[in-house]
Amino acid sequence: MLYLHMNSPFTFGKIAKGNNFTDRAFETKRLLANFDDKVNTILISPRRWGKSSLVNKSASLFQKEKNKHSVMIDLFNIRDEAQFYSYFAKKIIQETSSKPREWIDTAMSFLKRLSPKVSFPIDRTNDFEITFELRDKAEDFEDILNLPEKIARAKKIEIAVCIDEFQNIANFNQPLLFQKRLRASWQNHKDTVYCLYGSQTHMMTTLFERKSMPFYKFGDVMYLGKIDSTYLTEYIIKQFRNTGKSADAGHAQLIVDNVQCQPYYTQQLAHIVWINTERKVTKEIFESSLTELIEQNAPLYIKDAETLSNTQINFLNMLIESERKDIYAKELIQKYRLGTSGNVTKIRSVLINKEIIHLVNSKYELVDPVFRLWLKNIYFKS
Repeated sequence: MLYLHMNSPFTFGKIAKGNNFTDRAFETKRLLANFDDKVNTILISPRRWGKSSLVNKSASLFQKEKNKHSVMIDLFNIRDEAQFYSYFAKKIIQETSSKPREWIDTAMSFLKRLSPKVSFPIDRTNDFEITFELRDKAEDFEDILNLPEKIARAKKIEIAVCIDEFQNIANFNQPLLFQKRLRASWQNHKDTVYCLYGSQTHMMTTLFERKSMPFYKFGDVMYLGKIDSTYLTEYIIKQFRNTGKSADAGHAQLIVDNVQCQPYYTQQLAHIVWINTERKVTKEIFESSLTELIEQNAPLYIKDAETLSNTQINFLNMLIESERKDIYAKELIQKYRLGTSGNVTKIRSVLINKEIIHLVNSKYELVDPVFRLWLKNIYFKS
């Protein structure tokens, strides 16, 4: 192929930066304003809708301003409260101090009561680990949770703490007690602002939208929507043109429509089409690329389908085939053998909890648009 030496202009599976960060101008402006005004933000959306890229972009812009720092924390591998405290303190210290000597001095100065132990791994440069002697006393937890605010005041800086996969704290021992500890400390911070986000929409909604939960009304709740198809199609056309290839508006629209404007899959499908194109995208290239995308994900979808009951599969078939919003219509329940309206409610709840479906514009749809294509074009046809 003529352009094999060129790198693909499409990015997926990692944070989108630079030219790969598409649209989200309104959301970026709102999140940055929240950082500046010290308004805590809760960002909720399904997996792979661009939350991390949006937060990273906003945090980078915030950090460019004088005396402002951003701290990015990912709780993906954090399994208990003790791990959280060590990792939280490490990231706060690491991102607000520039030298190893400073890391030690900051730990000893602000966390002296906890007898912190700072160690430097041999196999990693410019990194450290920190552990504490926690005595299960309120003041010990408060020392760690108030660390960013203490550092901000001492250094006369402002800090934006951004925590990804925040819903994982619901799996800790005594999760409600832990959430109360976080809320009790963080709600009093004046020079530190928090952005909490995660990939499990149902759990995030439970943590922040239920009145009985400690984090209820903690801040501005932002529900991240889909990117407008106009921006995505223009982006695809431009990226092809910038690499000496051509994708007309029709084919760019096909890419966007088939993955329902989902950012991750838009990038992935556009990448496959780009790889398969020498000069100009054709109908045949698009169709073979779409098949390739579905086949790449098929093993995962087969496993997902195996965990679903017959009635749950029938329910998904109904959502795919029917354009109606009323999932309780008697003729639909009969046609798709869903049992009773009570059974439909149970099915809906299970599929929402599993992050398989969600409500968009008063209509239930599958969260993963390629899973929808696999069910429609392969599973149900077989």
